[in-house]
Amino acid sequence: MKQPDARESRCERERALRFGADRICLWALCADHACRRAKACRGDVRVCGRRMAAWLAAFEEERRVRPDFATIEWRIETAQELRAYRAWRKKGAGWR
Repeated sequence: MKQPDARESRCERERALRFGADRICLWALCADHACRRAKACRGDVRVCGRRMAAWLAAFEEERRVRPDFATIEWRIETAQELRAYRAWRKKGAGWR
């Protein structure tokens, strides 16, 4: 069986990076007009890959430092505050 050469391996990594960048719409943050017009990565995919890694790291950091809704409810001390919080969440669900 033939071993993939370095060029084939690099192309496969670039395809994976391009796929990921397109899936999370990094083109919308790109300064390259061709990317925004195509609504897909059309430039140097490695730049998008670094941006994607930074973006995903920021999401993970945000998830780590912010409590989930159950934890927030658990920290609420009074029934009145709990009712107000739940009303706010219900209203926020309609914003989507």
